[in-house]
Amino acid sequence: MTVRETRINAGDTERTPARVVLRFLARHPRSVGSLAAVGITGCYIGFHTMLIGAGVAVVAGASWAVLDRPTFDRFAGRLLRAWWRRWLTYHRKWQRVIFSCGLVQSSPKGESRVPRLLAVRSTWCWDSVRVRLLDGQTPADFEGVLDRLASAYRARRATLRTLKPHVISLDFQKKEPFEVLLTPLPDMPREESAVDLSRLPIGQDEYGREFALNFVDGLHHLLAGAPGAGKGSWMWGLLRALAPWIRSGRVRLWVIDPKGGMEFGQGEEMFHRLATDDTSGLDLAREYVDTLDERKETMGRQGRRNWTPGDSAEYPLDLLIIDELASMTEYADRDISREFERLLSKALAQFRAVGGRVVGATQEPTKDVIPMRGLFPTKVALRLEEASYVDMALGEGVRDRGAFADQIPDYMPGVAYLTREGQREPLRVRAAYTTDDDITELVRFATSKDATVLDFPTDTDSGTDSAEAADTEQTETETGSLDVEYIEDDGDDDEDFDVA
Repeated sequence: MTVRETRINAGDTERTPARVVLRFLARHPRSVGSLAAVGITGCYIGFHTMLIGAGVAVVAGASWAVLDRPTFDRFAGRLLRAWWRRWLTYHRKWQRVIFSCGLVQSSPKGESRVPRLLAVRSTWCWDSVRVRLLDGQTPADFEGVLDRLASAYRARRATLRTLKPHVISLDFQKKEPFEVLLTPLPDMPREESAVDLSRLPIGQDEYGREFALNFVDGLHHLLAGAPGAGKGSWMWGLLRALAPWIRSGRVRLWVIDPKGGMEFGQGEEMFHRLATDDTSGLDLAREYVDTLDERKETMGRQGRRNWTPGDSAEYPLDLLIIDELASMTEYADRDISREFERLLSKALAQFRAVGGRVVGATQEPTKDVIPMRGLFPTKVALRLEEASYVDMALGEGVRDRGAFADQIPDYMPGVAYLTREGQREPLRVRAAYTTDDDITELVRFATSKDATVLDFPTDTDSGTDSAEAADTEQTETETGSLDVEYIEDDGDDDEDFDVA
């Protein structure tokens, strides 16, 4: 006599059609809601009308993407790309990839259990896949197969972050725009009218557009980056964009280079003040604050409430540049660092309306090193040594939104992520490399006061007659006594320079 199995298979009851449907609805509310909205709209207005409207929307979106790709990607493209890649890239292959990497578990009932894919966030360069681990799994299980995961999803590289207990983020780098984008050094402006303080070009962004710094709305700038990350190109690029104003006195440069002038010593001739150690740096900071305090009082007596960029050399833009903030705030004597922190905090908080601006650079953007970092409206994170430094430099949660500054390759100096006040999404940018010859050109131009334009003889001049030669010799004799400090090209190209 055969005994028939009468036990109920609990696994089958858990996967009834009703439960599967309800579970899908609960897990994917946006996708289900979108499909429901399409169906309801089609029933009310007709599917032909809906298709026409969808076609118009697609054409409008495509036109937007072609005409202004950055704004399209910011407001719509990243959401569409995240939805598309979740279903057609990651979810479609998820079970097969996880099984191949040995991350599938078997339950006591013989069922296969797979880590759950929760969500996908997509930026121009990175995809972040949020995953819930199974009981008994640890992030180390995924760290051991990151290379295989990257290969399976055709990514350049993959990294892992632990978001909270049992939840991790697998970050896949899909592209690196600056390996194919040439970042030329912007032309140095020659005329004062070519300088726009709200747009000082220094490089390109990840979309291939010209990238410029804003010293009208952006005010003060904090640069955080490891040694060799390219902070010098950012600061020298800024000075090149300000060259005509430096030359005319509409910009005064106050520079603190505590490393003995190794970074900025080459430009000492064009600086208003230069300090090369912590003691002289404190004296410079005192003078800077006293100068702008005096201007504040003068403007108050004159009834002027706001400083106008480029108004006159009487009220110049006073730009304070600090190459390594930690040398003044952390590694200096306590008396020096305490007073310097007070002076710098005052400069950051009070001198916006009188033409005071600050650019600071640091290798460690921690609160202990930069206690006043919250007073910098514009923050730039170049290549950083630690993942925790990214949020310290750019703000809480910015790394989760795609600012992987700790993943910038060593061979890409100048690449950085930037955030501005009121801007939630970070922007990936690169400052053009500034050579020593470019710095020499800047210093020569900014320090020359009486530039003279001369026409050099060409090969066609060899056939001139003796009379013309005599006249030329006489002219050379007359001009030989002139003190020519700088020779520049004619101004034809200047008219074509687009400062916008």
